[in-house]
Amino acid sequence: MPVWIQMTAALSSALCSGLMGIALIPFLRKCRFCEPDPDSEKQNSDTVSGNRLKPTMCGILLMFGCTAGFVLSYTLYLQFSGADRTGMEFQKESLSLRMMLIHGLMFGILGWLNDYQRTVRRKNDTEETDFIMILMAFFLTYSVLKFSPEEEILNFGFVQWNAGVLSVPVRAALVTVFWLHMQKPEQNVDGISITVGSIQLLFLTVLCISEKQNLNALYTLTAAGACLGCFYWNLYPAKCCLGQTGTYWLGMTVPMICLYSHRLDILLFYLAVWLINALPQKFRKPTLLGMLRQEGISPPQRILILAGFALFCCLMTVMPEHS
Repeated sequence: MPVWIQMTAALSSALCSGLMGIALIPFLRKCRFCEPDPDSEKQNSDTVSGNRLKPTMCGILLMFGCTAGFVLSYTLYLQFSGADRTGMEFQKESLSLRMMLIHGLMFGILGWLNDYQRTVRRKNDTEETDFIMILMAFFLTYSVLKFSPEEEILNFGFVQWNAGVLSVPVRAALVTVFWLHMQKPEQNVDGISITVGSIQLLFLTVLCISEKQNLNALYTLTAAGACLGCFYWNLYPAKCCLGQTGTYWLGMTVPMICLYSHRLDILLFYLAVWLINALPQKFRKPTLLGMLRQEGISPPQRILILAGFALFCCLMTVMPEHS
């Protein structure tokens, strides 16, 4: 795949997501699509002033930037790369890509509906709602994987398992666990999900390019570009929160690309970033980011700590390839 197409994919998605925020964020504030600032001491205020309440649904920027950038780069790829559209490999990769796009957008829409109910109708999340969403996430992912090309042998890097009929439910469960544990950190500090997600997507891009998975590489590049374009709006102190619109979309995009790259070991390393944050809860303690907050660690430092661990996990996934 030509380098200029790769650059176009990343830059176009970054520009689309970044520039759209100029119009979207004032609109969200005007419509009162806002939620309390997680680091504000006045979270119960109903006024939209200062940093008390922040617009949410910033994930719309991610989905718009990624979709626009991908449509442009995909069109250029077909016109100028000389790809064999009739080949079986291209057809298989194209089908997988369409399934990933639809799957991600479905969860982005579900996240938007949850954000809408929480911010406009002031409905708080309940354990029952969380349980229903977990089941929905599992069965939607199961359905998408069921209609994707069959893959009975699961490659965990250190071991391969011929899972047979359990292949689809195991992969769907792993994706659901990843998606579930990505929701909590964003509510603790702004910008954590988009920072870690960007690092993981950039390393996935390197993997896809090295393995000649050109369509998957275009998708990861546009997704990473959308995240980078959204940095200005979402990094601490954030002008707009990702909300569940963004974390639902990003939490499904990253693990699905891992699955379609046929590398479950990468998915396990990426999942470890979120599990290490949630692990203290198993011992009736706050999450890792919550404990850092209690210790007085500033939000930027909390972001750097988890992003540093994410970078370490990403390096661990590429080291075997070059050893």
